[in-house]
Amino acid sequence: MDINYVYQMIKTEVESVEKELLSNLDSDVDMVNEVASYVFESGGKRLRPVFMILASKLAGYSGNRAIVLSGVVEYIHTATLLHDDVIDGAKFRRGRKSANNVFGNDITVLCGDFLYSRAFMNLVKDGDPKVQMILANAAKTMSEGEVFQLVKTAEFSLKLEDYLKIIYSKTAVLFSACCEIGGILGKIKEEKVKNLAEFGKVVGLAFQMSDDILDYLGEPEKTGKKPGTDLNEGKMTLPLILLRDLADRDEKKKLRDIIVSESATDEDLAYIISLMEKYDIKAKAENFVDDYVNKSKELLKIFPENEYRDALEFLAEYVIQRDR
Repeated sequence: MDINYVYQMIKTEVESVEKELLSNLDSDVDMVNEVASYVFESGGKRLRPVFMILASKLAGYSGNRAIVLSGVVEYIHTATLLHDDVIDGAKFRRGRKSANNVFGNDITVLCGDFLYSRAFMNLVKDGDPKVQMILANAAKTMSEGEVFQLVKTAEFSLKLEDYLKIIYSKTAVLFSACCEIGGILGKIKEEKVKNLAEFGKVVGLAFQMSDDILDYLGEPEKTGKKPGTDLNEGKMTLPLILLRDLADRDEKKKLRDIIVSESATDEDLAYIISLMEKYDIKAKAENFVDDYVNKSKELLKIFPENEYRDALEFLAEYVIQRDR
């Protein structure tokens, strides 16, 4: 199985999600539609809708609600990206200029607000209180995660549990919501719904941890990303936390000075990467992530083997690929 096979399995549904995203851009203010269209036309893997659609099919559902709710999730996700790019001062997103770089911060923030509003209008139309609460709670958790991350910026002593709280709030909670909703759509037993929710959570954590590893130790020609973005933003992520806990006293002091300054140079980044190589941080961090992937697969064993379970298990591996 490969990613093209997975997308081919649900090609009709994914195409319907794309149409759903564009058909709801119906603001009376043309600029709102222009900004939103710019973002959606830049593409993206639509991983969250893919997880929801596959989870719903694994649960035995085949109706249209998975399409509508996938659109809701993608609106919420995209709104957070727009706001993130403004906060981070990002210049690029998905290989092209970021919306804030093209249209300015003010308009970008407000268009993100529009997408949030449109998402919840469609959620109300769907009419399922349980699903409404799951996504409302996810949106709340994501907002809290952004604030918590800002509060913890440049905190060299950040605990691993706080890092996991941040990436759960920012990333994993929405993956969890998608898989949980898929189970609810299929009206399966509560135990299986809980396993799907936990599966999405664990995969989401693995996905973000893998991304954080690539920020330091990925190959730029493959990832398309300049190394050290997290360092420049004062973020303590998995590879840096592992390094901090292994470094000797002098190394730890220098690391702390670099993080606290929030103005790392290319030389600082090179020093950190050299320490990561010294302590074999890449292998240690990847082993940490692999444990999460293995746990996620165990959670799916409650379901009978079929192509949808196989696809979800494949995606658990796919999202942590080291060369994406």
